[in-house]
Amino acid sequence: MISKKTSAIKYLILPLAIMSFELSAFANDTKIIATRYATNFPQSKGNYNGISSASDGLIYYVLCSGDLDVGAQMYSFNPENAEIEHLADLTDVTDGYEMKAIPQGKSHVNFYEYKGKLYFATHVDFYKNVDGKELMGDPPAGYQPYQGGHILSYDMTTGEIEDLGIASPTRGGIIAQTMDTDRGRIYGLTWPRGEVFRYDVESRNLKQLGEYFADGEEGDGDRYQILSRSISVSKVNGHAYFNNPSGEIYEYVYDQDEIRLVETDNLQKDYFGVPVGRSMGYQWRQSIWSDLDNLIYGVHNESEYLFSLDPMTNKVTLLDRLASETSKRAGATGYGFSLGLVIGHDQRTLYHISHAYPNEAEFAEFGEDAVSKLILKNHHIIAYDIIDHTYEDLGEIVFEDGSEPIHINSLAMGKDGKFYALATLEVEGGGETTDLISFPNPKK
Repeated sequence: MISKKTSAIKYLILPLAIMSFELSAFANDTKIIATRYATNFPQSKGNYNGISSASDGLIYYVLCSGDLDVGAQMYSFNPENAEIEHLADLTDVTDGYEMKAIPQGKSHVNFYEYKGKLYFATHVDFYKNVDGKELMGDPPAGYQPYQGGHILSYDMTTGEIEDLGIASPTRGGIIAQTMDTDRGRIYGLTWPRGEVFRYDVESRNLKQLGEYFADGEEGDGDRYQILSRSISVSKVNGHAYFNNPSGEIYEYVYDQDEIRLVETDNLQKDYFGVPVGRSMGYQWRQSIWSDLDNLIYGVHNESEYLFSLDPMTNKVTLLDRLASETSKRAGATGYGFSLGLVIGHDQRTLYHISHAYPNEAEFAEFGEDAVSKLILKNHHIIAYDIIDHTYEDLGEIVFEDGSEPIHINSLAMGKDGKFYALATLEVEGGGETTDLISFPNPKK
């Protein structure tokens, strides 16, 4: 195994230039009307991933909680009758509340289906801020520290949830996880240190694979690196891929059961911007495997540039920006990145959620504060055909009354062809919650 990466990350993507003058950038004016559902979980707050469509036609999702006494909750949604069923409290099925520890407040990963079960994981949602860094929260008097993120399975027939154990030797949460659903292997990354692990479902063997992000998000100075939020697996050879802020790509080699640095290419691309400080740097925000052409597709965090990674050659090919039309025409970057990325049922269309830069009408309405006021709104769904290499901004996601979701960092496509996501929403009387929404596919 290669030694862990210790190089310094002293850069960030240049900050977005805020434009107060009138723009000639126009977004697609099409409004995609979304439906919101009431799960009725009062503590619900901010989701990242945490939603998937399964072979039984149901949408499975987790709502997060930052409450010290209430953990994250798992649900299913039936598109045929719009019924929501509560499936589990993620602290109940892992640590339990009796020990009075910081709970399992989040699931930061999607669900992966293997032999009738869904595999996913838990994460912490209780933090403190130190010098601009989000760190593990200190337990108040009477509480124990966070016990670590668990790997879980859910049996879609019996409804049984099995706790497969804590992944992190330092009791971190699980911030990224994927699964090779052909070979039955799970790959994950823990927060805040950035420990990479693999778990073999059949043998129930957990193996630590090393650290590749210096000291991760708890590091100081040159030892601080923001962790990857996405790992992808090649179904051709079973290799798993992730990368770090300096753009280095790492490859888990299935037959050798270890990780090596990809030496044939990296993500240090000029098109991705000029790093100048603390950020995700040259990392992809989200990545996904394509069965159609046996490639991994990734979207760079700041620029929203789409690229492919060929696992047979380990070469990267840049394709197109998946930013909204307004962001592209205004020359804005570092604005619209999202974890929302799926492949359609036709296997050739990628769909990406982008936070769109304000258009002329919005600058007229909000003035020079339009960017700050709308930075987590204006969600557009972008389509990209990986065969014809064509881009299309399909329009803005809004509700029937004209209001908008505030923040979307998740996406799934149901068997019914609709999109499903977890979004931060405004509630009557002020305040916010996070809940399930759906919206149609304009290309259907």
